Amino acid sequence: MKVVLDIETIQAPREKWAQVLGIERALREEEALPRDLFELSDYQDRLKREDELYERSAFDGTFSQIVCIGLLIFSDAMVPQEAIGWYGPNEPELLRQFWARLGEVRPSLFITHNGLGFDLPFLKKRSIIHQVKPSLDISLARYRTEPVFDTMAVWSNWESRWWIKLDVLARALQVETKSGSGKDVAQMWEAGQGKDIAEYCLQDTYVTYACYQRMTFQPLRPREEVLAHVQLIEVP
Repeated sequence: MKVVLDIETIQAPREKWAQVLGIERALREEEALPRDLFELSDYQDRLKREDELYERSAFDGTFSQIVCIGLLIFSDAMVPQEAIGWYGPNEPELLRQFWARLGEVRPSLFITHNGLGFDLPFLKKRSIIHQVKPSLDISLARYRTEPVFDTMAVWSNWESRWWIKLDVLARALQVETKSGSGKDVAQMWEAGQGKDIAEYCLQDTYVTYACYQRMTFQPLRPREEVLAHVQLIEVP
């Protein structure tokens, strides 16, 4: 069996991020407020550095949270079997259900876009934090295409300067592209659109599948066939 994987995440609230990092915002400390122009410059530099650190934390499982996992399951011959989207605020249970299904499937190949750099390390970190033991030990070694075929890494030959976004790769390969942007996920989550996030996530998995098929010179099945029997599972 082979699977295509994608996750959607939301950034931790700033207070939680600062707590984990072990810092306090200067704005919360009256004694840290600037008294003169020299101190004001230092104060502003500190805030700028903290802002930059906080923005980068959005992509780190040390701080941020998974709210959706999309999984397409295929036979070894890439015949579609299942399409599952888990979503909801209960991250530990979401991870438990995901790892339980992977333990049943025991895929020989994970197909991702930036899975080596983002999705799989993020899943590993969040699983450790919540003490949800993975059912599989997935090697994250680079410079190989098994057990993880990372379309971004393979396309760029593991050169970070040539990393490519999924929608750009999809257009270059002339396959169906993304239905939105990952930047919209936080806003959708705040609006209570968990199901919409899951549908968006599964569309991303289809695009990743399509790119993989093109890159490996295999026939491409239409989205209607691959996503014919979607299971959207809410984990409240």
